[in-house]
Amino acid sequence: MNQSKQSYRVLAATISIVVGVGIVVGSFYLTQPANADVLEKNIEIQDSDRSNQQVVDSKSVESSRQNSTNLNEDSLFDALTKYESPFDLKRSLLRLVDEATEQELVEIFHETREYPLAFDSIQTTHWLRSVVLFKLLDVDSNTVQTLFEQLEGQTAQVVVYGVMREWNQMHVDEAVKFLALFSKGLQRKGLLGLIDGNTSVDRSNFIEMGIELGFLEDYLIGLFDRHQRVQEQASLDDIATELENLISNGQYRFHEVLQDASSYVLEEGLDSLPRVLELFDEQSVDIMSPTVRMSFDGTQSRLVSSIARSDPERVFEYFVNLGTPLDVDLLSAVCEVWFDRDPETLWNRLESKDLEYDRHEITEDVIRYWTMREPDLALVSLDQFPAEYHDLVYAQVALERAENSPLQALELLRETSDWSLTRSERADRKRNFDRTEVHHFAVRRTISAAAEADPILTIEWIESENSNLDDSMKIGFLNVAFQSWAGSDPNKAFEMALQTPLTANTTGFEATVVGWVAREDVDHAIKLLPRVREGKTKFSAYRRVMYRLEELDKISHALHLGSDLPEKEREEYNEALASRVGDREPFDRLIEGLRALPTQELQSKALMSRLMFAYNVPKMAPKVTNKQLDQLKEFLTDREKRLLEIGRRMFRDRIHEDPPKSEE
Repeated sequence: MNQSKQSYRVLAATISIVVGVGIVVGSFYLTQPANADVLEKNIEIQDSDRSNQQVVDSKSVESSRQNSTNLNEDSLFDALTKYESPFDLKRSLLRLVDEATEQELVEIFHETREYPLAFDSIQTTHWLRSVVLFKLLDVDSNTVQTLFEQLEGQTAQVVVYGVMREWNQMHVDEAVKFLALFSKGLQRKGLLGLIDGNTSVDRSNFIEMGIELGFLEDYLIGLFDRHQRVQEQASLDDIATELENLISNGQYRFHEVLQDASSYVLEEGLDSLPRVLELFDEQSVDIMSPTVRMSFDGTQSRLVSSIARSDPERVFEYFVNLGTPLDVDLLSAVCEVWFDRDPETLWNRLESKDLEYDRHEITEDVIRYWTMREPDLALVSLDQFPAEYHDLVYAQVALERAENSPLQALELLRETSDWSLTRSERADRKRNFDRTEVHHFAVRRTISAAAEADPILTIEWIESENSNLDDSMKIGFLNVAFQSWAGSDPNKAFEMALQTPLTANTTGFEATVVGWVAREDVDHAIKLLPRVREGKTKFSAYRRVMYRLEELDKISHALHLGSDLPEKEREEYNEALASRVGDREPFDRLIEGLRALPTQELQSKALMSRLMFAYNVPKMAPKVTNKQLDQLKEFLTDREKRLLEIGRRMFRDRIHEDPPKSEE
């Protein structure tokens, strides 16, 4: 294992200080120590409703805070290891934050992002962030704004929502001061967090705060009412009516109906779940717009995830006990929640024989969910995933990083054990072959995304020694990079490809660029052809453009283009064109293409290519009627006609009977 990968594992071990949470439900009231301005603002600390969990001390350090200008890592983690209950833990952290300098507060905020598992013992990392940000707001609001500018857009939304959800006891002026630092989008997320996190929020104060931020009163009332309606138990008929109205009105926000459905199942019991799921199955996708259908597709999984938060193991067993075939999508939705609670128990359960055919797909779904949702968490929690899936975790995290941090994504790819293996070498590794192919697909997508974000950096990295690729693998991934670049800036990609040295029996990457340009603008691709280097590269570029011209039914144009090639290459080019024509579907389009070919020789080549395909792969060949076979004779020589009759007898099962003629 290389040094970089080892460092990830050490990091994962470091953050596993806390492996559970304390036993507490309800609200705690803090006593006020000396320096307690933070405590005064957080008199009531509301804990979430997780129960029957225990914190295990895995690190022996002294509880005294280190006397240094920078926050000592042990002083922060020590607060997580020396306490009797979540009440004591939160009081310890509050004191730590209260005594911290501005720089130390910034470091604590970053720690909650870099070591998220360590803070799971306090139910949510957002609680600690809310305390830190509250203190920073008094010290220097510009620092708070800078912290959020360093976060990705989606991450910033999650943090603002979570902080406001936990920051329950803040006053109106303090909420406005915090949210006023951000854009309207982040302010709205914060308002939703405030509503969802505090059932006793005062309506008038909430509206006053929103108006001060610049929101309309009617809009604020709507947000507040959304929270209030959750308190009323909806009936099954109510849920059905609400769902039907949303779809018939072309609306695509299903959050509220999912909340109602989840509350209904939790109140009535799991036996009510199948009927609730049927309500979603009964909706017709035919009347949905593409936007509504896209949002609707994941509603059942989102519903099951919400229900599973109460007890994922019980919900999982409920679905398994329904019998086969298992609904893997819904099982995966449960497992994504279960992993957050108890990964070891989850993986042990998936090893059971009754799940041997679904275990792989479920595991991939869990990895995909967590690497998309919390890539940092996935990396530092690598050992929480089965060892044989570590490559996939690295590859999926790299894919998430590729757009904003292409170099970091590429370096993550190098951590995988089969990064530099060729396809044939991967195929030789019979065990985990499917898993390897999924990983390789993620690798190719990462290269493509990285090249789109920074093509020159990506190409230089692939060609460097750091990539650990041999020449053949470099060529393969450079092709992927140039394809991606051609989609965003074809002219620069073409110029760069021309500068790439050619070696014996290789094709220049400008042919790759020309081929991708032809998909969007075939005329532009044709203009680039004279500059393509001679030999294999030029022939490859011409053939790629020819394929696109054939797709556009410009066969005569394709033939004229090929006349620029030397005689031997021109013959091969025309044969390739004829073969493409022979593959045409439907049958009328085949006939149209055959008639566009100028010679009987090319027509025969096209048909013989089609007939040989039917001979070699009869199950995949399209069926034809006797009438259609007779139509083909006009393009064949006498000898070929005889072969056709032999084929007609050999492949009777591939021939449809001609439809009966209608009676006059």
